[in-house]
Amino acid sequence: MGDTETAGDEHEAIEAVFSDYYERALPEAKAKEVEQHLAECDVCRQSYEEFKETVGALSGLHKMSAPQRFEANGEDKIRRRSAGRFFGRKAFGDRVPFELLAIIALLIGLAVFYFIRSSGTGSLRYEKDPGEEKVAPGAREAMPQP
Repeated sequence: MGDTETAGDEHEAIEAVFSDYYERALPEAKAKEVEQHLAECDVCRQSYEEFKETVGALSGLHKMSAPQRFEANGEDKIRRRSAGRFFGRKAFGDRVPFELLAIIALLIGLAVFYFIRSSGTGSLRYEKDPGEEKVAPGAREAMPQP
């Protein structure tokens, strides 16, 4: 049973490199190993001949371009079947590039910084005039006036 499994693995390994062998893309040592195996193994040689016939038949097919509205029709069909999850309306952030949003945020931040720095206090806090009396609210009304 072990010899049969080993032989099967060897056949699979050779069949796995048929494409590279056919295109002459294998390293020389591996190509010689495949050639030797094909010379000794009727099963793999027959499989390789079938592979060559198939590749030859496929290479004779004419290449055709897709219809003009193929992409648009595909998008329409996906939109209909997915209820708009893939090609539906996009949110504002999806339509505007992230870089543009980052630049706008940076400019707003710089404007706020400039506004704060150019204020008299250097902050957004209001500071009372130092000459102004410090009296508790309502204290003036409570005191008798002369």
